[in-house]
Amino acid sequence: MKTIIISDLHNRVDWVEPFLSSISYDRVVFLGDYFDDFNDTEKDIKKSANWLKQSLQNSNRIHLMGTHDMWYRFLFNRYLQASGNTPKKSEIINKILSKEDWDLLKFYYFEQNFLLTHAGLHSSFVKDSTDIISSLKLLIDKAIIEIEDGEIDPILDAGIARGGINPFGGITWLDWHDEFEIVPNLNQIVGHTELRTPIEKSTINSKNYSIDTKNRHIGIIEKNVFSV
Repeated sequence: MKTIIISDLHNRVDWVEPFLSSISYDRVVFLGDYFDDFNDTEKDIKKSANWLKQSLQNSNRIHLMGTHDMWYRFLFNRYLQASGNTPKKSEIINKILSKEDWDLLKFYYFEQNFLLTHAGLHSSFVKDSTDIISSLKLLIDKAIIEIEDGEIDPILDAGIARGGINPFGGITWLDWHDEFEIVPNLNQIVGHTELRTPIEKSTINSKNYSIDTKNRHIGIIEKNVFSV
C-alpha cells in the first residue's frame, strides 16, 4: 500500500492532478487548508472549490478539514473564523460545495500506523492511549455538536501560540514549534505550520512529521514507513 500525503494547498491546486496522474499510488490523503491565500481572487476561489468538489468524489482520496476550511463549513460559528476567511469567499465557495460535499471531509484519519490530522493531536487530549481511535471519535462528535450550537470545543480551537486562550491548540490549530508534543506510542503526520523543509520529532516509540512546505514536498507512507 502506497499512500501519498499532500499538505496545505491554499488555492495551489493546478499541479495536483497532473502530478497524481504521473505517479503510481493506492491512496491520497490531503491534510486540509484548501482555501485562503494572500491576494487570492474570485477566480482562484472558484477554481479551488471546483477542484475540491471533484476530488471529493474519488474513492481513493481522503480529505481532511483544515483551519481555513472550518468557517466555510460552519459559517454561523464566529469562533471558527481564521485569518483570510471572508463572507464573500464563503458565498463563492458554498455556491459550489453542498452540505453533502462538506460532510465528506474528515477531521482525522489513520493510515498504516500513523494518525493524520491537519495540525496534530496534543497529549492532553489522550486519556486512553490504548484506544486513541475511539477516544478521538468521541471528542470530535462532541465538538461538532458544540460547533453547531455556536460554541467551540478545545479539540477544534486555537491555543495560545496561535492567538487562542487554551494552553494548546486542537487538531486543526496545534502549532508545531510551540505546542506539539510527542505522544508515546502514537505516530503522527501533520501540516498547518509552514516550514522551509519537513521536520521530524521522534522517539523510539513515536515518529512524527510536519510537512507543510507550500507543496515543495509531499509525504509517502509505504509498508508503515514514512518518507518525504
